Amino acid sequence: MSLKNFAYRHRLTAKRAIALLARSLPAPARRRLLAMAERIAFSVTPQYQSETLPPIFDYWSGHFLAPDAQRLGIGSPESFFLDHIRRSAADGNAPVRVLSVGTGSCSMEIDLAARLQADGVEAQVTCIDFNPALMRLAAAAAQERGVDALMTFAARDCNLPFELPGQDVIIVNQFFHHVTALEIFCESLRRSLAEQGVLLSSDIIGRNGHRLWPDVETAVQEAWATLPADKRHDRHFNTTSERYRSINHAAYSNEGVRAQDVVACLLAEFDFELFFSFGGAIMPFVERRIGFNFDPQLAGDRAWIDRVHALDAAALAASRYPAANMIAALRHKGGAMQPVFEPISPQQHVELTREQQMKAEAAPR
Repeated sequence: MSLKNFAYRHRLTAKRAIALLARSLPAPARRRLLAMAERIAFSVTPQYQSETLPPIFDYWSGHFLAPDAQRLGIGSPESFFLDHIRRSAADGNAPVRVLSVGTGSCSMEIDLAARLQADGVEAQVTCIDFNPALMRLAAAAAQERGVDALMTFAARDCNLPFELPGQDVIIVNQFFHHVTALEIFCESLRRSLAEQGVLLSSDIIGRNGHRLWPDVETAVQEAWATLPADKRHDRHFNTTSERYRSINHAAYSNEGVRAQDVVACLLAEFDFELFFSFGGAIMPFVERRIGFNFDPQLAGDRAWIDRVHALDAAALAASRYPAANMIAALRHKGGAMQPVFEPISPQQHVELTREQQMKAEAAPR
């Protein structure tokens, strides 16, 4: 067994040890520890995390999420990014300057570059990540795919200020929720975006550490109580529980460290042209910890997921609690023409987040 495989198989023990140590450290040392833990985690975690999702996630996303996204012109996050790059090229920006931040090993960005090259779209794709080892691997992979002439790779800590020459398209894919200095980061993005440029993101915007907001937890526990024991197995704890147990993933890394602040920080620097938010109480049941308990081939399992999704979608549309995910397009202040918000506006999301935060702080501990 390789060292990476060993570390990945024993990740729960490591997470608990890091969380325990972090609680005893002063804030600066704690931040350094969690950043180091995250760097190690991204080095040992399987590259294609989407391939480790349970089959029920594909059922849920295909039957419910995809139709809503397609109605808004979103085939997938990757096609969403690619379409905007092509539009920028059609508007006469050649070569199109694309910046992708928090890229990891850049598999998505290399695929985008290959598609652009095949389509004859002139582009220069700059990738930034704080892990130098991943940047070196990405450069080698780009060379192997024959797109290295289109791509630049740089190791940079995005918690520190930066400014790049005006980028036509900036992509932040599943990275905002890893950033501690969100205000600095969002300001750096604004300074790096061309006047007519667009900032694109698919990200997590729920409670910090991916915990459940109070009203979301109420809905989750009500659904949990209707499950038979064999559907309540939790892969994280490897046990069956009478109640769903929320986990603070920010206790052992920067995972979701300031997820609940992402939308507010973006509103301070940009205007939303598109804000598609989704997934609240349904999420624990379609993700890795619980989702493998459900078989999309079984009519009963599909019907149960259908019911929980319907309740969750109604709660989100009625603004009873904020969603945990977004796909968004943003422009400079005053530059968002005919904005589209589904099901609620980013301002409403921020207000709901504040209400849930006050409920969480007032709850007995």
